[in-house]
Amino acid sequence: MSELTPMMRQYRKIKSRYPDAVLFFRLGDFYEMFEKDAKEVSRILNLTLTARHGVPMCGIPYHASKNYIPRLLKAGKKIAVCEQISLPENGKGLAEREVVEVITPGTIVNEDFLNRYANNYLAVIGSRGSFISFAYIDLSTSEFHATAIPIEEKEERIRSEIYRLNPSEIIVQESILENDDSLQQLINTDSSLYVNRFQDWHFDAESAYEMLLKQFKVSNLKAFGLQKESPELVSCGVLLDYIGETSKSLLPHIRSLTVYDDSDFLGLDEATQRNLEITGGLNNNESNFTLLKVLDKTRTSMGARKIKRWLLHPLKKKSNIDSRLNTVESLYHNQITLSEIRNSLSGILDIERLTSRVAMDKAHAKDLLALCGSLEQIELINRIVSSDPHIIITPLPPARLKVINSVSNLIRAGIFEDPSILLTEGRLIKDGYNKDLDSLRNLRKNSQNLLSEYIKQEQEESGITSLKIKYNKIIGHFIEVTKANLPQVPDHFIRRQSLLNCERFTTDKLIELESAISSSFEKIIQLEKELFMEIRGRVKEEIPVLLEAASFISDIDCLQSFAQAATVHGYVKPVISSSNTLTVVNGRHPVVENNLPPGSFIPNSIGLHSEGKYFAMITGPNMAGKSTYLRQTALIVLMAQAGSFVPAEKAEIGVTDKIFCRVGASDNLARGESTFLVEMNETAFILRHATEKSLIIMDEVGRGTSTNDGLSIAWAVTEYLLSMKVKTLFATHYHELSLIKNKHLINLHLEIAERNGEIIFLRKVKEGSSEKSYGIHVAKLAGIPERVLKRASDILDSLSKEGITLIDIPEAEPGNREGQQPLFKSDDLILTELRSLNIEKITPLDALNVLARLKEISESG
Repeated sequence: MSELTPMMRQYRKIKSRYPDAVLFFRLGDFYEMFEKDAKEVSRILNLTLTARHGVPMCGIPYHASKNYIPRLLKAGKKIAVCEQISLPENGKGLAEREVVEVITPGTIVNEDFLNRYANNYLAVIGSRGSFISFAYIDLSTSEFHATAIPIEEKEERIRSEIYRLNPSEIIVQESILENDDSLQQLINTDSSLYVNRFQDWHFDAESAYEMLLKQFKVSNLKAFGLQKESPELVSCGVLLDYIGETSKSLLPHIRSLTVYDDSDFLGLDEATQRNLEITGGLNNNESNFTLLKVLDKTRTSMGARKIKRWLLHPLKKKSNIDSRLNTVESLYHNQITLSEIRNSLSGILDIERLTSRVAMDKAHAKDLLALCGSLEQIELINRIVSSDPHIIITPLPPARLKVINSVSNLIRAGIFEDPSILLTEGRLIKDGYNKDLDSLRNLRKNSQNLLSEYIKQEQEESGITSLKIKYNKIIGHFIEVTKANLPQVPDHFIRRQSLLNCERFTTDKLIELESAISSSFEKIIQLEKELFMEIRGRVKEEIPVLLEAASFISDIDCLQSFAQAATVHGYVKPVISSSNTLTVVNGRHPVVENNLPPGSFIPNSIGLHSEGKYFAMITGPNMAGKSTYLRQTALIVLMAQAGSFVPAEKAEIGVTDKIFCRVGASDNLARGESTFLVEMNETAFILRHATEKSLIIMDEVGRGTSTNDGLSIAWAVTEYLLSMKVKTLFATHYHELSLIKNKHLINLHLEIAERNGEIIFLRKVKEGSSEKSYGIHVAKLAGIPERVLKRASDILDSLSKEGITLIDIPEAEPGNREGQQPLFKSDDLILTELRSLNIEKITPLDALNVLARLKEISESG
């Protein structure tokens, strides 16, 4: 250490406190990085790596840091920003430096680094007793949630939560990962996750309880649904502690916590979210072919984030669903008001994120002006919804409007129209806001007049009419006298510089004027900074009301978005029923329809009821439209319970508790799972968690294994689901399943037309089962070579002649949902016996004997 320069000793001392972060070390106008940080950052950002005294280093201009920080965060780096707090006196010695902020993927509040249409979540996974403690927060919007997950449900629930939230960063209790291979696998296989492993001592319930009391300024947590014994506490405490440490500031905008339960909303597991493509593509990537893209007609970034949450958290309480639908209906039927609201919303910026930056003292003057303009638009929207008696929206109460008005007036009166975003340049505060500031500005503004008046006075008193006041950076202001006029120079002139043709002087009065003029700028800068921080502080005091207003606006934005979508796409209001029914007349797939020419989508109906037909067995070839039909039914239910109108002529939706969607399958190499294992895992999850109130969508169960195995599994799953009385749409290639006789099962198929040896997909659902698979026809459409198609036809003819007919398939034991009897017994012996028969010569008596023998074989197993 003795060989290091004082600055490098300072650097290493600070760096030792943040070993896991890249240290942005402020040196003048640059952030410098040294040693290991320099090597990593130069590689990631493609910067030139240099060295000073043998120490590797690289740097970026501080004013351009916003261009580099997102790239480092994306590369999985944490950044500690070390600023110069004060400069040394007389320019000697070290500047005082300290870390003012630690930037991590989950703690960003700077708008430049965020996706304005998506939340930026930080999640925490801890444990307490027999529960997993799960909490998450978006620091940029103050959204804070927590839940307790029973240990036995942890894998699927955590997987679903992570898929739904797509957090930027996650903190996990170390012992959970050590003792849970599946969770470790989940965390490790998601390369986009920034993972922090925290030791168990961080997850202390008692300190967490005290931290929450302090944060919310309450004496107990009953209002949040928490007790000292609540499992959720530990993850909440870790979360607050972590963001407090990284932001280096208080968190006054975190004023509430929502404790939720899985039963509060329509259940959507990870596979269902993925398969239905609600907000992302099948690989959770950005896609234009999602339900969100169709329904998102929002006008604000707050609304865009909230509508995504609404679609991933459909409601489950009938009264809440009806309330949302009724409001959408009132907007739908009042298009003029709807248009006015949409136009007004366009003028509203991100109040949630602006308010968060105010709360954390990170908002600059332009942020305050943006907030002001948005608050003024809120008053306009409030007037619009108040003045139309047909609109079912409760306006903000007068007391809240008064606060909003006072905040906007304060900002409008105080902040310069085109302010600087820095606190060191002036141009922050309006003229007329503060008398002292006005006086200082007048002094600086009139400085030239003061100097002109003074030099005129000296000209008159000295008789030297050519006297001039000039300025340069070396000696400041001075009076210039030509050589010819030197004999007339007054005694009070003080010589500063002698040049070839003239002399330069100053006076006590000029020194006094110069000091006043130069110090006025510094005083203006300091006073403007103080006044700005005072205004920002007063705005900060009203954060609870501002966040309430933001929620009011984002709710309206989502509701009008549903109404606008219904108008544009021709949707209808569904009837929400307490009965266990699902009736859709001429329903349409919202996403597929949106990407086809208008009017070209073929609508189809469905009718299921727990007391009648509640299981639809759907057959038909690939490309006929089975998957579209299945998905559209699930999406219509989801849309209805989210509060949206639906693509149909008419719909009655019984409140559904969960939607399960097992459509298609792919392997998961990262988890070491084959296509068939993935399929069976998803099927097993559905069978364990579905209830009579659920909706199950299953497509091609059993296709990932041999034909007999697959058919056996599909048959047994069908019987199991029938015994549960759960509404099910079951698409299959196994036409043998249509042989299942059950009064609650209806066979449906997608209509096909054959013309001149070609097939035409009519995409219309009809009652009854499909007679053919048309697999070879579909292969022809896909461009399979003619030679292969001919061979396939020959093989099909041969198999059809020797075809296997299922004989005497055993009935499932009534009410037995634990194990089903095997569907096939002694296949080889039975087939051998059947093939040896000569049907043309066998007598009736011999036939009866053969039949008895076959029965005996089948019973012997």
